[in-house]
This record gives sequence, structure tokens and C-alpha cells, in this order.
Amino acid sequence: MSKENNYVTATYTVDIEVAKPSNVVFNHIVELSKWWVEEFVGEELKLNSAFILKVGDTHFSKNKVIEFVPDKKFVWVTTQSKRSSDNFDWTGTKMIFELSPKNNGTLITFTYDGVIFENEQGRLKEICDYCIKDLLYKHLESFTSTIELAKSPQEIFSCLIDVTNWWSLDFEGNSKELNDEFTIHHPDQHYSKQKLVEVIPNKKIVWLVTESTLYWLRINKHEWTNTKMIFELIAEGEKTILHFTHEGLTPKMECYAMCENGWTMIIKSWLIHFITNGTPSPEITKAAEIRNKILAHQTK
Repeated sequence: MSKENNYVTATYTVDIEVAKPSNVVFNHIVELSKWWVEEFVGEELKLNSAFILKVGDTHFSKNKVIEFVPDKKFVWVTTQSKRSSDNFDWTGTKMIFELSPKNNGTLITFTYDGVIFENEQGRLKEICDYCIKDLLYKHLESFTSTIELAKSPQEIFSCLIDVTNWWSLDFEGNSKELNDEFTIHHPDQHYSKQKLVEVIPNKKIVWLVTESTLYWLRINKHEWTNTKMIFELIAEGEKTILHFTHEGLTPKMECYAMCENGWTMIIKSWLIHFITNGTPSPEITKAAEIRNKILAHQTK
């Protein structure tokens, strides 16, 4: 196949609006390792940074940041590339992110400006929409909660994997090692099954929700399914920062308000109590009563 006969130039633009200021949005966008569809290999991004994006050994590109205007614009160009399945080469293609204020938030406009195979225009739209409307949106809008404690990462990590002592007494299974699975089941209210898909001792834990039923939802009772709970630990002197993200739990979801209240209580009260005192919070024994009150308030 010759490049002239099979390639066409293509420009595709997609935008989303988020309820966050442009400086926060910009900082999230340049964290490509946390949301971009391909594996990111490189250092913190700035003007002229070089980095690699890849999918296993079959999809590879070298890239360079050519515009880096904080809070406004971020552009990279592909300097070398290959998709081994069909030798597709998109060298010279630019990925452009532009930010502008809108409705007390930020409008993100993403543009793919480069080449594609002439029969892949539909695929280009699907991939760009997925990256921006799904992956980036979730990265920006998913529920987060951050706490700082005068404990070591090792101490906090050991508490995190002891789930029954800070999340729920209605726990069954294992939650300590990679591929462990456990369930949380509050009869007639909540059921979820979590699988440990990433475990980096003293640094990071990721749970994937493989099954869920939130009985009180009206539209989709399985909103948690395929979301992730991410715990990241960062040592800061004699303290440790714990950053929690429920990836996929966004304000568009019916369950968001209820889950926002629930996670805030669990992370900032029950988990802190367990890490600080070494014993479960007395509130855990009253969890059913607390859930009933929150549910009653949310469903009025």
C-alpha cells in the first residue's frame, strides 16, 4: 500500500464542558499517564518534552510537546509511529487541547489534526469521543477525596487492605493481594463485588467493581459496575497524603449525590479513625441506621 493512495488528511474536533477552573483542568489534562487510552512512557510534561505512547508491542509512537501554555493550550506532535497490524503511520499528526471559560467552568476543545486511512473516519470519531467524552471526563469529574495523616505509607497501606474495619462489616472475601475479590452487601440497599486489579505495596491499590446493584436507583441499578476505586499514597516528610478516586462516579450519575455523601463519611471519618486509632469507628456499627437516614433524605 502506498501512503498517497490510502491516507487522507483528517481533522476531527470534540469538546466537553466541566465545572472546574481552567488551571485545574489543564493540570489534569497533562497527566496523560492517568487517563490517555494508551500507555504513557515519559516524565512530567512541559514544552519540548518527548514521550512515548504505546499499546503492547503492536501500537507505538514517539511524541513531542510543541505548545504548552498553562491553563490555555497543550499540543503534541507525533514524530515517529507505527501500528504493526497494518503499518499505519500517523507521523506529523497533532493532538490539540484548547481551554476557554464557560458557565463558571471550562470548555475543553480537542482536535485531532493529521492523517488516517481513508476507510477509518468513523473509527477516528469513535476513538476521539471515547478519549475525551469518557476517559478525560471521568478523570476530571470522578469523585475524589484527599486526606493527610501523620502516619507512614506502610501503616496506611496495611489499614487500607483491612477493608472490613473501615468500610463495612458486611464484607466477604479477601482484599490484600492482586486478583483478590470481595463483596460488600447491605441487604436491599447495596451490593458490589470488587477485584484488586493493581497492588503496589505502600503506594497504590486499585479495585475494579465487577458486579453491582444499588437497589434504590430508579434508572440503572448497576451504575457502579466497571467503575474503579483508586487509592494512592504519597509520602510528604513525616506525613502521608492519601488520595482516593472513585473513577467513573461522576455528577451525571443518578447515584452521585448519595455516594458522594457516603464516601466522604467513609474516607474522612471512618478510615481516618481506623488509621489513627487502630480500631473501627463506633459509627460503623450504626452504618445501617446512617444509610437509612441518607437514603431517606436523598429520595424525598
